Amino acid sequence: MVMLWARQVATQRLALTASPPLPPDMVHIYDTVIIGGGVVGLSILRTSLLQGYNAILLERNPHLLNGASGRNSGVICTGVDAPSGSLERALIRDSISRVREFCEEFNIPMRECGSVVCMWPWDEEEECGGEDSDEEEKKNETTSSIRDNDSRSDMSLCHERLRHVLHESHIAGDTDASYLDSQTISTLEPALSSQCRGAVHIPGEIVVDPWLFPLAYAAHARELAKRRKHEFDDVIQTGREVDLSQSSFDRKTGLWSIVTRQSDCNDGKDTVVITARSVINAAGIDSDIVQLSASSVNTETRQSECIVPPPDFEARPRRGQYIVYSAPSDDTNQDTVQSATAQWKVPRTVPIRPIQPVPTDRTKGIFVYSSLYDQIVAGPTALDQSSRTDDTLDENVAKTLAHHASRVLGRQMGSSSVQTDPDFDRNIVGEYVGVRPGSSKRDYQIQLHCFSKFITVGGIRSTGLTASLGIGRHVVQCLLSTIVPTPVVVGGEEACKSLPPTPLPKVYELVEQYHYRGDGAVEVGGHVYKVTHPLTRIGWNARTGIANVGK
Repeated sequence: MVMLWARQVATQRLALTASPPLPPDMVHIYDTVIIGGGVVGLSILRTSLLQGYNAILLERNPHLLNGASGRNSGVICTGVDAPSGSLERALIRDSISRVREFCEEFNIPMRECGSVVCMWPWDEEEECGGEDSDEEEKKNETTSSIRDNDSRSDMSLCHERLRHVLHESHIAGDTDASYLDSQTISTLEPALSSQCRGAVHIPGEIVVDPWLFPLAYAAHARELAKRRKHEFDDVIQTGREVDLSQSSFDRKTGLWSIVTRQSDCNDGKDTVVITARSVINAAGIDSDIVQLSASSVNTETRQSECIVPPPDFEARPRRGQYIVYSAPSDDTNQDTVQSATAQWKVPRTVPIRPIQPVPTDRTKGIFVYSSLYDQIVAGPTALDQSSRTDDTLDENVAKTLAHHASRVLGRQMGSSSVQTDPDFDRNIVGEYVGVRPGSSKRDYQIQLHCFSKFITVGGIRSTGLTASLGIGRHVVQCLLSTIVPTPVVVGGEEACKSLPPTPLPKVYELVEQYHYRGDGAVEVGGHVYKVTHPLTRIGWNARTGIANVGK
C-alpha cells in the first residue's frame, strides 16, 4: 500500500510552500476573519465553520502551528492548577469532556493514562530555602540522622500538600483522583525513583501527539469548507500578514476592510483588502499588540473615538525549555497500553504516566514523561523573559532539567546532545524552547467588543492545547451573540453532523510518507503540512513507539 502511495506521489507531489496569492480584486464578504494559525485559531476556525459561518484564517508564518503551538508538551491536563472559578478552568473542563471522542473520530493517537503528582524529599528542602549545591550536600551529610528522626514531620507535610492537590482535583471535577502511598506508586510506575513519598493519581489526563491533534482542526476545517463549496479556494492562508493600522471599519455598514499582504513581500504589490463582518484576534503572544493596533483603526466617517479599546492586559512571555531523551534500545519488560485509537507496548524503563510535582500558583512545574514515541521528556521550565521571540537553548537550564529527570527516575540522565558517555542511562536526542503567551492577569482574556464585532483571545498560557476545544466553542458563542451566519451558508452544526469527517491517516502511514518525501512535511486531504513540533519529528525520525503500530 505504501509503495502504491509512493508511485502516486512520484507523479504528482504537492509542494511545501505558503498559500498562493489572494486575488487582488477579491470582494467577497466573510462572516469573520481569524488572525493566527496556532492551535487556538485553528480550533476557532473549525468551530465557526461547523456553526455555519463563512470564515477565513490568516497566518503570517509560511506554516501552521509555529510558536507556542509547535512547542508544547502534548499532555492534556484536567485543570487542577487553573484558578477555581476561572474561565480557564471552565474551558479546560469543557474540552476534557470531549477530547476522547475527538481523538477517536479523527484517528488521533492518545494514551489515556492519567498522571501522578508526586511528593519528593527535596520538595521540603526547596521550601526551606532552595536546592542544596554539591558542596552543601557534603556538609549536610552530617545532619542526615537528624533528618531521619524528623521524618514523621516531613511525611505529615507531604500528606498535607498531597491532600490539598487531591481536594483541588475533586473540586475541578476529577472525582476519581486518589491518594497513592510510596509502595503503591512504586508498583504503578516502576520507572520512578524509590524516593517518591506519595502521590495523587489523576486518571483523566491524556498524552497525545502534540502536532497531530491541532492538525486535525486544520484538516477538518478545510474539508468543511470544501463540502460547503466555500467562496474561496482555501480557508487557511499562510504567509499572510495583517496590517490593522492600515485597515478600516465602516460604522454604517458594520464591515471591516482588513489590509493584508504576503509576509515576505515589502513592496506593497501583494496588498489585498479582505472585507469581513467581524475579526477574531487569536494571535497568541502578540494578541495584545494586535488589539492595540486595532484600537487605532480609522473609520470611514473619520470619527475620533476608537472602535476597539486598547488592551487591558499585557502579554508576559514565559519560556519553557524541554529536553528529550532517546527511547530504550531493547524491547524487554514491556507493558501493554490500550486506548480507543491504538494498542502498543511501552518499555517499563520509561514512565507511562506524566510525573508532575506539586503545582504552585505560578506553574505546574517540570514534568517527566514519555511521549507516544517512547522518548523520555523533561520540561517545561517557567522562566519570565522580555523577548517574545527568543527561543534559544540555555545550557544551564538543560543541566537543571537533566538533574531533575535524574532524581525523578533514579538514574543518571545526560545533559548534552553530544553526550555519548555509556555511564548515562539515556542520551539527549532533542531540545526545544516554547515561548508561552502568559499575561498580567491570571486567567484567559477572551473579550468581545460588540459594536465593532472584534474578539480578542489572549492570555492563553500553556493550557492552550488542552482547552482548545472549549475555547473554540466559547469564542463562537460570543460571535453568535453579535452576528448570525450568512444565510447562503446552509445548515450549521447539526447539518455538519450528517457529514462524518475524514479521519487522519494512520500514524505509520504518515511516517512512511514523511520519510519518502524528505522535506519534513506530509500531505493530508490534498494539502501539505510541515511537521513543526519537535516531539513528532523526533518520534517519526526514530520510528519508535506508536510510529511502529499498525504495520
